[in-house]
Amino acid sequence: MITAETNKNHLDTLDTIENSLVSYYEENLISSSKRTIVLREMDCWQGRADLVSAKISGEYSVNIEQAELLSNLTNAQIISLLHYKAPRSTNYLIKRLALTHTTINRSIRTLKKANIIEATATNKYILSSTFILPDVQFNAYEAKLHNWRRAFYQATQYFGFSHYAWVIMPDKYINPAINNSIFFKENGVGLIGLDNNGKKTVYIKASKNQPRRKAFYLVGVGKALKNFLNTV
Repeated sequence: MITAETNKNHLDTLDTIENSLVSYYEENLISSSKRTIVLREMDCWQGRADLVSAKISGEYSVNIEQAELLSNLTNAQIISLLHYKAPRSTNYLIKRLALTHTTINRSIRTLKKANIIEATATNKYILSSTFILPDVQFNAYEAKLHNWRRAFYQATQYFGFSHYAWVIMPDKYINPAINNSIFFKENGVGLIGLDNNGKKTVYIKASKNQPRRKAFYLVGVGKALKNFLNTV
């Protein structure tokens, strides 16, 4: 974690060390909100974002074990297809997912034991009424020193799980990205610059996106909740 005492030396390296760019912006993201989590190198099966901020809102009922299970993609895929009142059969899950019968049954047993799902009288499955997820809004950030095209491509991949995607670059190298702002604007990707004094400039504001893959979003929710519950 960066402190005021280390900021000066940290900023001196912004133009040469990409990790320093990430570290400094991580400090910028830390919020006074008790329900905002900042995660590094978050992998939600749609690329590994340098930084992700997760704003948790609404009431929820999830324990650490359930959050851990939710962060597993197979479990998240099954949960993404279930509802609280519309039962789904095992055959329905098999047809919708590229998973074997054995894999699905194993996951179902685990999710039942953790009280995430319930079996109905007709041997179908619904979400447990005691398993309540919060609303989580994700901002994903990709940091690059020079290669704006690569950063832009990576940022677009984060729309699989995230509501907002951003590229972060040092101001001294950001002009090529600004000159190609049409790519950012047309795809809803934001562009942020940092100068060597740590001042942030939002050159292009990110547009809100509905996560494209519910399962990837649920993986992110599980990881965010696991981190949050481990700190309270």
